[in-house]
Amino acid sequence: MAKRLTREQKAVVHHLDGHALVKAVPGSGKTTTLVKRVERLVKSGVSKRAILVLMYNKSAQVSFAEKLKIALDSDVIPEVRTFHSFALQVIKVAENRKLIEKRTLLTPADPKHVNMVKQAYRNGFSHSDTYIPQDDIEELELFITRNRAEGIVPSDISSDPSLNETKPEFLRAYSWYCDTLDENKLRTFDDCLIEAVKILNECPQILGTFRQIIVDEYQDVNFIQNELVKRVATSGVSVMAVGDVNQCIYEWRGARPDFIAGIFEKHYINTKVFNLSCTFRFGHKLALMSNSVIRRNSVKQSSLCISHPSATNTEIQIYHEDDMQSALRELANQDGSCAILSRTKASLAETELALRMNRIAYSYLNGDSPLYTRAEIGMLAIYFSIGMFGDLQILNGNPQRQTLVFGFLKNAGFKWEKGQLQEARQVLMHPDSDLWNTLYSLLGQSEFRRQRVDELSALKNKYDENTNASTMFSDLKNLGLFDSIGFGGVSRIGSNDQKRGTFRIEQLLLTSHLSGLEFLNLILEPPEPVSTAEFVLSTLHTSKGLEWDHVVMVGLNEKDYPGIAKNDADIVLPKELTTDSELEENRRLFYVGMTRAMRSVTFIVPEDEGLKKWLANAWDSTPKLTSVATRFVYETGLTAAIRTGDAIYANSIDALSPKLNKLHKWYIKEFKKLRI
Repeated sequence: MAKRLTREQKAVVHHLDGHALVKAVPGSGKTTTLVKRVERLVKSGVSKRAILVLMYNKSAQVSFAEKLKIALDSDVIPEVRTFHSFALQVIKVAENRKLIEKRTLLTPADPKHVNMVKQAYRNGFSHSDTYIPQDDIEELELFITRNRAEGIVPSDISSDPSLNETKPEFLRAYSWYCDTLDENKLRTFDDCLIEAVKILNECPQILGTFRQIIVDEYQDVNFIQNELVKRVATSGVSVMAVGDVNQCIYEWRGARPDFIAGIFEKHYINTKVFNLSCTFRFGHKLALMSNSVIRRNSVKQSSLCISHPSATNTEIQIYHEDDMQSALRELANQDGSCAILSRTKASLAETELALRMNRIAYSYLNGDSPLYTRAEIGMLAIYFSIGMFGDLQILNGNPQRQTLVFGFLKNAGFKWEKGQLQEARQVLMHPDSDLWNTLYSLLGQSEFRRQRVDELSALKNKYDENTNASTMFSDLKNLGLFDSIGFGGVSRIGSNDQKRGTFRIEQLLLTSHLSGLEFLNLILEPPEPVSTAEFVLSTLHTSKGLEWDHVVMVGLNEKDYPGIAKNDADIVLPKELTTDSELEENRRLFYVGMTRAMRSVTFIVPEDEGLKKWLANAWDSTPKLTSVATRFVYETGLTAAIRTGDAIYANSIDALSPKLNKLHKWYIKEFKKLRI
């Protein structure tokens, strides 16, 4: 960012007493501004012990603390905590004073906690198999986290209207989970927040008296976190909340955008509102597009996101899905970091296969590839193995054999009786096991199940290794072998995600010339990459708070993202949009994704005649009829944004003025203020 602070940043830094709300756009130099503010507070005589900074996650907390040490030229700095670590600190003091009983903390990675969640799943769903798909476990963990965020305990289940439509299996699992924690005197990080609020209700100054509290990423706080801040902010304490309602993307796990969009100012009287509206991350074209998209939401913009004159001229590109591989090859030759972002794992799985096809290096932002854990990948690997070799021998020695086989067994539509799925999985783990003997011995007593095995058996050695992979996929689809995919999932969202993954892989194969064996080897033994650049793959949610030189956004189909409120014969929707809030959160997610970029943004979109018309006419409205590409690409006003951005860089904006819409005129007016 610029060496000198902007006027907006200086205003935040020099604010001393009284409550404040800082609305900061992406890339606005927020962290630097807050560090300067703390430095200013200390120099003005505020004790370091009287300053508390609450950060949203551990990495942000560590980074901020290090920057404070440099700014203050001291290892002694104010309290910089995550919400969880602050709550744990409150609890430890309360335990030492014997105000509460001692409990053992279980971290999310603790094997005891992992096993407890699995056991809660088994109790809730009457699940007897030792193997539980990771997606199902994550779904339960999310349910637990959301209840904790709202302060919901098992005794609330019968009376809380928000749980009326929840599967009873989840409710049983949650009750067992909570009871087990209490019985064994255990607590999790989420429990710490609930306990800390109770303690601070009775002893608000248990950690001493703070004069200044700064809360970062305030748009992402949930009910319990907000209550925690209120309990610490006793009389005479100044609270500064910092965030951007347009980047609130965690409502699904308890975040409350209304805290930053009105409730804060109502609770904290005489709040002064500041704007950090200038971004140093990206150029005018992307700034114009991001404003165009987010203005569709109900929270009215009091200021725009304006690109600082020092920011890079961010280029905008659009490719059709058929040209995805060309786009990836082109970007692989660019300098700088590159991320591929998607709302769903399904689109990332397709993209991962495309990267493997082109031998482009990649890694996942949050760890290992989820490719093998996807049910549709397991089914394809097994179907292709049977079609070319008649059995599963090609999987011998492959470390992913168990995961692939389970994905196939669970989703092939066999309708297992209790215990059969577990038995089949255990038998087929052995390299010398016989697939057909196993299936017929377990399923042969039922006419329907035996018929299903017969249909599968008809695939044996039907193809040679050179048969086109797309042809094989089409045959499998016509035989109805993908019809049952997703039916074994716990959640409707997860099941639909698997169906979308199958559809996307089909589209990828249609644009390739791979043989069946080449495609199977892409899954089992990917070739060594030859590119020097490495792509980072991430969901849009995980990308928040990060930035890359180049960003590619994939999975931009209206039926996938945000989803439409009617069914389609070929694709089952991920989740029908039933409320405006769901649509708005998805729009904010799109906004977050596109604003991760510095030098370029590439949109990979489906073939869509409507979008071509929008681009040709430089429109930026939401299509009234159902579109093929996501409505959010329509809303960017891409053509007009590129035209206006180029005019700004060429100092020829006056000649373009008659063609500018109201948003662009507002943008130009605000931008000129920066140059005064």
